[in-house]
Order: sequence, then C-alpha cells, then structure tokens
Amino acid sequence: MSDLAIIGAGICGLRCAEVLRPAGITVELFDKGRGVGGRLATRRHEQWRFDHGAPSLHGETAQWCERIHSYHDWDCDNNARHYLPELGVNQLAKELAEPLNIQRGCQIQSIERRARGWSLIDQHGSEHGPYAKLVITAPCPQTQALIKTLDTPIIKALADVHMTPAWVMMLVTALPIITTQELRPTHDVIRRVSAEHSKPERALGPEDYHYVVEAAVAWSQKHEEDNPTDVQAALMASLQDITTDMGQLLHCAVHRWRYAHTGRALGRPYLFDSDLGLAVAGDWCLGIGAEGAYLSGEALAKMLLNSGRH
Repeated sequence: MSDLAIIGAGICGLRCAEVLRPAGITVELFDKGRGVGGRLATRRHEQWRFDHGAPSLHGETAQWCERIHSYHDWDCDNNARHYLPELGVNQLAKELAEPLNIQRGCQIQSIERRARGWSLIDQHGSEHGPYAKLVITAPCPQTQALIKTLDTPIIKALADVHMTPAWVMMLVTALPIITTQELRPTHDVIRRVSAEHSKPERALGPEDYHYVVEAAVAWSQKHEEDNPTDVQAALMASLQDITTDMGQLLHCAVHRWRYAHTGRALGRPYLFDSDLGLAVAGDWCLGIGAEGAYLSGEALAKMLLNSGRH
C-alpha cells in the first residue's frame, strides 16, 4: 500500500507533496491537466507568453515570500512587491513538480474507501491504489462532488464555501492599450488589464504589445456559459472605453476559469477526517490566491507529519 495520494497538482498539492517527500512518505499526485500549477498558468502563442491565471506572485507571509523573493520584480503596484519567474508564473509550479511523482492527464472521477485503503478510479475506468491516506486539493465544487457519497463531517463544513468564475482574454496589438504595467479600471465588464510586455524579460519589440484582460467577477458569473466568440466580442467592445486605438490586432483568444476566485473562504487552511484518513485543502481554504494555496498545502503536510509521530 502506498502512503498517500493527492488529487490536484496545483500549488497546494505540490507544496504538500514537497514537504512530505523528505520524510520518506510515498506520495503520488493526479491531475487532469497536461501540465501542473492550476491557475498559476502561462500560455504561449508563437513568441508571446501570457500569465492568464495569476498575473504575478505576491503576498505577506514569511515562508511564501522566502519562496518567491528570488524572482524578478515587476513594478506594477505601489503598495506591494510583485515577483515573476523569467519564464512566467507557471515556472514556480514546474520547479515544485520536478522531483515529484505526478500522473498528468489523469482525471479522478470517483473515490472509494475500502478495507485496504483508498482506491481512485480515473476517466478510463482504471483503478489506482490502495493508499493509506487521501488528500484532495481540487477546487471546492469538484472536491464536494468526489466526497458526496462519503460519511464525513467534511461535507457539512464545505457547504458555505463559494467560488466564482473568470473570463480572460489574451491579445496582441500594434499600439498600446494602456501606458502603465497594470490597470484596474472602474468598469462593469473589465476588472484588470495586465501589460505582459512590461514584465521582466518579456519585451519583444517597439510595435508589439501583449496583454491579459480579465473580466469583472459579476460579469463573468452572468456570462459563465456564453460562447467564447461572444465573450471575446464583448470584451473587445468594452476595451473601447479604455483605449481609442489599439492598431492592428495581431492575436486574440479567450479562456474561462470556472473556479477562479474564492467568494467565501473556508477560513482555515485544511480539513482532516482522521477516521477516514481523508484531507481537503486548496486556495479556497484561506481565500488569498496562490499564497493561500501554498500555505494550505504546507500546513496540511506539517499536520500529517506531526500526527504520524504520535
């Protein structure tokens, strides 16, 4: 029997595994995506890179700042320091993942607690396990779907957690849309515009401006199921309120993050059912983005290590 399975290879799951690994605990991670990092994502198109999930790394806690302070500064905020790995925010996830055992492209669709431990069934019907303990770091609604048939107090504890979607648009223009690194306009449709070319090591040429435009939370909720073509048209039209002329449009694409933000957080870093050997964690526990995900995974791992010593 393996020691532990983690569903989700975002920052929370990766940090949890990183802390457990030196203690000799056998950890296997599963993620439905081809890559790792969740919303700590960087998309490439030709020569352009877009941090289309989290635009940068920032925070206040000592252990998180220690992790990110060696990256480049991105001077986009007078009130806080923002950091960026040279290859994009996803670089942090890749660095965490490098020594770990991760099954990519493996979507766990159901879980079962049996006499020998936890068994996981993927999208192809293949079974993984058994595992002595199971950690789920998926977005809260996906976590709730996986545990809904179990007899665990975790289900009730998650009832009030709420997550919201976000539409984002990646575009390249011949003329600048904004003259600052980042703009947070007072607008019903657009929440934030990030100038990707202003980030360290991103500038390509004087007539090459690339951006990530994030839609407002309420607008994204209202249009969550809209056709991507319609979303792109709406966001492009709304940009006319911000810029009068963006020149030739060289590239444009949209992406929907179904669980982008935490509207109502759990309020603690994790939950653990010791009777079942089941834990849940994620960015939605503390509700402070990538920093919260990192702290959630770390706190859970330390608890598991301490509980194993008694």
